[in-house]
Amino acid sequence: MIASLEDALRLHQHKPGSLVKLDGYLHERMDGAIGGLSQLVRGAALEAIINDSEAVTRKTPETIRGRPDRRGRSPGTPPQPATRRQRPDADAA
Repeated sequence: MIASLEDALRLHQHKPGSLVKLDGYLHERMDGAIGGLSQLVRGAALEAIINDSEAVTRKTPETIRGRPDRRGRSPGTPPQPATRRQRPDADAA
């Protein structure tokens, strides 16, 4: 999927394969959801055009905020550590 998105980029200074090397980062960033991945890559490509770098690097996606994922987080928001919920009857013991 990432390779397909990268192949579609038409940025003058983008190094082929550099986005694929970020697969782990992108997977973590999107919490494994591919729905927002194309939005994130598109936003990073637009940012690369706007800032005149004409390349998507590791830093470019960090500047992109997008539609919240299924857990209500926007892309770029670090995942929160899991919290344990107490059972309602835990205090009664």
